[in-house]
Amino acid sequence: MAPTDSITEATKKEQSRKVGILGWFKKNIWGLATIIIVTVVCVIIVQVFKKPGQMSVIESQAMDMNAMVPPKGAVPVGVATVEQGTIQGSVTYTGTVQAYTDEDVYPRVTGRVVSMPVYPGDRVRKGQLLVQLDPSDSEYTAKKEEAEGAEDAAMHNAGIAKEEFDQKRHELEAAKQAEEAARNGVDEAEASLSYWKPEVERQKALLDAKVVSLDEYQKEASELKAAQARLQQSKAKLLEAASTRLAAQAAFDGAVHHVGHFSSAARQAKAAFKNASIYEKYTRIVAQDDGVVTKRIISPGVVVNPGMLLLKVAHVRNVRVQAEVASDDAQKLRRGNKVYIKGSEGSEQEVPASITAIFPAADPASRTFTVEALINNVLPEEGMAGHYRFLPGQYVVMRLLTGEDEGLVIPSSAVVWREGKAQVWKASSEGELTSVKKYQCPMHPEVISDKPGTCPKCGMKLESVSTGSAKEKSDVSAKKQYTCTMHPEVIADKPGKCPKCAMDLVPKELGGRKVAQLVDVQVGLANADKTEVISGLSEGDEVIFAGFARLQPGMPIVATEWGKSGPVNLPLASEVGSNRLDASNNWTHEETAGALMVKVSLSPTKGGSNSVVVKAGKHGGGTVAGARVSIKTSMPGMNMPGPDLNGTTGLNGEVRLKSDFMSGLWQLKLSITPPGQESVESTIDVEVP
Repeated sequence: MAPTDSITEATKKEQSRKVGILGWFKKNIWGLATIIIVTVVCVIIVQVFKKPGQMSVIESQAMDMNAMVPPKGAVPVGVATVEQGTIQGSVTYTGTVQAYTDEDVYPRVTGRVVSMPVYPGDRVRKGQLLVQLDPSDSEYTAKKEEAEGAEDAAMHNAGIAKEEFDQKRHELEAAKQAEEAARNGVDEAEASLSYWKPEVERQKALLDAKVVSLDEYQKEASELKAAQARLQQSKAKLLEAASTRLAAQAAFDGAVHHVGHFSSAARQAKAAFKNASIYEKYTRIVAQDDGVVTKRIISPGVVVNPGMLLLKVAHVRNVRVQAEVASDDAQKLRRGNKVYIKGSEGSEQEVPASITAIFPAADPASRTFTVEALINNVLPEEGMAGHYRFLPGQYVVMRLLTGEDEGLVIPSSAVVWREGKAQVWKASSEGELTSVKKYQCPMHPEVISDKPGTCPKCGMKLESVSTGSAKEKSDVSAKKQYTCTMHPEVIADKPGKCPKCAMDLVPKELGGRKVAQLVDVQVGLANADKTEVISGLSEGDEVIFAGFARLQPGMPIVATEWGKSGPVNLPLASEVGSNRLDASNNWTHEETAGALMVKVSLSPTKGGSNSVVVKAGKHGGGTVAGARVSIKTSMPGMNMPGPDLNGTTGLNGEVRLKSDFMSGLWQLKLSITPPGQESVESTIDVEVP
């Protein structure tokens, strides 16, 4: 019984719920009907009375006008005019700061470091204490005192020896004088003897002749004997004086030897004292010149030995700023050329200098040459590095001048290098294109070369193309046209209202739209901002310096203000509007051509099997049947003509022309001739996917 009762209860609840819902609908049926009727009527009114292109209030509020971007194909680019001016050629490299000289601090004696009052980053002056080894009561002080005592003793002994030397010198002088006196006595005795010898012989002859007496003869004979005795005595005195002199000379020589010995000992003692003083001086290590401490190897308390590195001090009153320069750029540089140095890429303050050295050998690893500039590194005011501009090892940016000239200049960013040749994207009017032969891959149109070859991406053979054809401006491009700012595809030959939104048409720029043209140029001097153009451009030409990354020859462009991160403001739709079928408009284009409303579309939107659908209508409504439609097709990027398409519109004003376009950019030149009327012409670009 229990299961049956449960089922019955559930059934009753379900029936009660259904009765409640039906009752609510019966009660409110007229209100619901009223809401539905009002909604349907409002929708019908909006659809009937809303003009083409008009937006509702909600749609207009939801629309972001800043988000409007130019149609694909009208590429926003930065454009600059080729001007005559002065240019300073320069090359920019990153450089490194090197100290003018590096002082490695080593101890000359063994000792314990008791003080090191400097630390990396500290500025030091010439003569300032860097390291103090053992204190004043160290072994070097004792050695100095010992050497000082030895020097005093040696000097005292040397003084005694000198006094003895003086005494012996005087004794030698006296002995020499006595010897001289004895020699004079011998000479005097010899002279007297020489007188009496002939005198005695003469007296003897007179005695034999009995002229003189014997007494007189004997007197003179005795004088002769006395002279002989005096001579012997003088010779004996001379011999004694000579012996005395020799003894004095020997004593003097001994004194000289003593003086030399003690003088040598004194000099040795003095040298030992000086050496001990120097050793004590070596316990104080001072800075050799002004500089900055860059590294500290050891700490106080360490026992050091001669040759152990303690500190590194860089002398940075002057610093060497060095850059590794490529061989091609190094050939343009000369000693004395100006250099401008700054601390970083974004820094505005540059330090002027001159090239002081170009190293004569290239680095074997990088094949670069070292270029050096010597600068005064002292700042008038204290900065990040104290009173110095730069510190050793710091990164800097060096702008090296290569020359100065007058000529045509363009922004350096406009120069594109392809296969070693300089090229520039030139902004030309459609009617001003010049024929330039290029080679392009049919599958990868971004691959463009100056000479035949194969595509590096797919290996296909590059085909000959041209960036344009030499022709004069057409009447159509010179004719003033009007367009809608909201619907740039609406183009008219005279002022009026937009058939889609009823807004006033505004004039289009005369002279036709600008298109990109890749031209070869020969460049001269260059720097980071400007480049000199020797040939390939003329003054007044416009070149594209930004936004050309995906450009192809013949692609429409529009000049816009360019900032560091891209366009400052995107151009208005009226500025870039062009007759183009692509994904942005679902491969459908409408425009006002004379008295006709022309609608052109691609169906289906794929390459290889497609048709161009042209529909001609009247401004006031209705279709134009029997209009002859003629289309000349080409691929401008490849300079390749396509098939001619011809047909006649049917009763619905539409004609479908089999085109079979391959993928790529196609140009259609339409000519539509309604029955009994003049033909209207239009040019449309189709980007076939």
